[in-house]
Amino acid sequence: MRISCVIPTRNRPEMTCRAIASVVGQDTPVSEIIVVDDGSTDHTAALVAARFPGVRLLRRSGLGPGLARNAGVAAACGEVVMFLDSDDVWLEGHVASLVRTMARGYPVAYGVTRNSDQLGGGEFCIPEPGMAIEGQCLAGLARWCFLVPSALAVETEAFAEVGGFGAGELGEDWSFFIRLAQRFPFGFCGEEPITLRYLHHGSLCNGANSGRLETLLASVSLALAETGASPEDVNRFQALADWTRKQGDWQTVQQWYISLKQEAFI
Repeated sequence: MRISCVIPTRNRPEMTCRAIASVVGQDTPVSEIIVVDDGSTDHTAALVAARFPGVRLLRRSGLGPGLARNAGVAAACGEVVMFLDSDDVWLEGHVASLVRTMARGYPVAYGVTRNSDQLGGGEFCIPEPGMAIEGQCLAGLARWCFLVPSALAVETEAFAEVGGFGAGELGEDWSFFIRLAQRFPFGFCGEEPITLRYLHHGSLCNGANSGRLETLLASVSLALAETGASPEDVNRFQALADWTRKQGDWQTVQQWYISLKQEAFI
């Protein structure tokens, strides 16, 4: 099985090299690493090329994370693609765990992401312990996005069938997962984390203001409508969206999630 790793980045030289190193260090190797430099104005591309000459480096400009991932997949040679955001790292056994899960017959596999919150302090997991879903995941994703791109593996044909990620900096992954879940079952790797995610001041999930959340809510609503989610799921999400619009801003998406849980939307 040929596996491609796609890493979108912009102005993150050291973080990107840390991410690449976590891929290179896997016991189960990938066939290629593709870094999509999405308009960096610093030395990110030069540093990646110097430290990791075997990495394929694509240069784009202002696509955003979702479309940058799509550009990487379009250039990939693998039958399976795995993603890694430039400020995340793969933990030991990441690739092996996803491959084992796909070998059980799943065209999509995901695992637990341990999150190091450098803004609010502490750690948390996505999904939370006992909250993972395997098999048909559309109804679960209508409630909340319980996985992140850096913990996902998908067959390239399945990726192409749903059209890849959408535009924007927030919610492009959730909408993609919904479209993917409408067509394919998801396999779950187990409760041991396979990815480490850092939440920092430069994280795209930092700054969950009303404008950015409105874009996210509209994107997810459209995806649910396109996939023919049940009226119950659509209505539940609409109630979540209406409540969110009335409340205003949160510092991070995680804080928004906690508020939603407290209000029993999740």
